[in-house]
Amino acid sequence: MFRQLQRSVRRKKLVRAAVLFALALLLLALFAPGLAAMVRGPADLYAADIDGLEGRYVAARVDIIYDWYAETVRRDSTGTEQTVRRNYIIPVGSSQFMGLDVDTARLGEAQAVLASTAAVMEGRAESLDGSAVVVRGTIRRMDAQEQEFYRSVANYGSLTADDQARFLPLVLVCGQVGNYTEQTLQLGVLAAALLALAGLAAAVRAVTSRGPAQPAAYLAAAAGEQAPLLWPELDEFYRQTPPLGQLRANCRWVLCENGADSWLLYAPDVVWVYRVQGRRRGVVLCARSPQARRRRYFVPAASPAEADRILDRLYPLLPNAVFGYQPAWEPLYRAHPGRFSADIRAEQQAAREAAARRAAETAGSAAAPAAPPAQPGSPPQDPPDT
Repeated sequence: MFRQLQRSVRRKKLVRAAVLFALALLLLALFAPGLAAMVRGPADLYAADIDGLEGRYVAARVDIIYDWYAETVRRDSTGTEQTVRRNYIIPVGSSQFMGLDVDTARLGEAQAVLASTAAVMEGRAESLDGSAVVVRGTIRRMDAQEQEFYRSVANYGSLTADDQARFLPLVLVCGQVGNYTEQTLQLGVLAAALLALAGLAAAVRAVTSRGPAQPAAYLAAAAGEQAPLLWPELDEFYRQTPPLGQLRANCRWVLCENGADSWLLYAPDVVWVYRVQGRRRGVVLCARSPQARRRRYFVPAASPAEADRILDRLYPLLPNAVFGYQPAWEPLYRAHPGRFSADIRAEQQAAREAAARRAAETAGSAAAPAAPPAQPGSPPQDPPDT
């Protein structure tokens, strides 16, 4: 039995490790193009082939900006507007132009370059003042709206065909690597690394796992040095007892096979059994023995019907246990788990005798038949959701 439980624990942990590795690989595949571009590093914008710019990850020191043609503005709750991105026209190649999409962090530098260029073009200065903005990002094709703004500022319609061809419908988006921003790419790679490490840890735990701790600890506490003598009996119990969901039970042993949360109880140790519904659906078995270490043991159920079948399986096997739930029983169990079953049965017997006396008094001299004994498997109500 212990070998089967150990294999079950290892199987679950290996499945968990495989899922974590798969998620890590999925993230790496998703960010692979951008990651490869970052590893290679950006190409020099001014040294790149002008015909192969689209999609390239490039870097440049821009010291000439002719004008800006679009901006992205964010309005806060007070109505104050703030420019978060601005698109400029910059030179590229021998005599071509393209767009440059600058974020807030570089906006001040870009405006300084724009002012320096304007001073030279308007004759207010003989040379550029040395202002520059260092940018790094991916070149993409402009969408229709951006291209309309771009051409409007360049007076595209009044240019000759040769001059129009010099205005490339491309824009360098700062801080973008492939289809993702640098921050998104870094977070994605970090998440993939963490998933891979978690998968590796799960795989190591699977290989080194000795199985669930509770069954061996329970037997050692209950039987001491005689615990190994019970192993052949438990192996026979495991082979001969058909499972119902995660439960195996006979009149001597109750086992829940649930990976690392698997547990084993001696059947006479179980004093209270009831069903729970809601977020955790299943059956709870309450133990009386201090060797059980904890008092409540949970058997998951896939459906209410399976929970009913578990109760039906356990009822004839645990004749000394109380089945069902009443809130008034909770303090009794918490105070004295060892005598809980006897206390409840005494309470039920007293209630039946009182009912019989009342019936006898009502009927006068004709004795009324006593009410049939209440079956402990008929719970007055379910416990609160757990």
